[in-house]
Amino acid sequence: MRYPSSRPRSTGSAFTSSTSSRRTRNALPLIITHGWPGSVIELLEVVGPLTDPTAHGGSADDAFDLVLPSLPGYGFSDQPREVGWDPARVGRAWAELMSRLGYSRYVAQGGDQGASVTDAMARQAPDGLLGIQATSSRCPSIRRRSATP
Repeated sequence: MRYPSSRPRSTGSAFTSSTSSRRTRNALPLIITHGWPGSVIELLEVVGPLTDPTAHGGSADDAFDLVLPSLPGYGFSDQPREVGWDPARVGRAWAELMSRLGYSRYVAQGGDQGASVTDAMARQAPDGLLGIQATSSRCPSIRRRSATP
């Protein structure tokens, strides 16, 4: 299965962005950021269920229009020409990308390093971002307490 891709230049770096075709008229746009080390290839298994849920036992109302950008310097994206591509800067670039793609409202998801970008987007609260979901392998340590002192 092939997905349209482009190499938009956003705030100083070229990165690869793949988008799914819109299968449902009212599909909610969803930008998903991959982890490290990784690429959008690790996300391909979710494209079908998220863009065509009826083929996977779901409802057409649950469909998403996906945007799968590669982090600058990873996967199929260019190595940034300058330093400073921290999660906050990537988050701003993703918000600009969604605007350039014509999305006035969207949600974001990220895992691992992508969770840092998604969290940064939530803190920046760009116009159109309705909500986020982030998963991370970095969890605070939990100390088990003994029942006896």
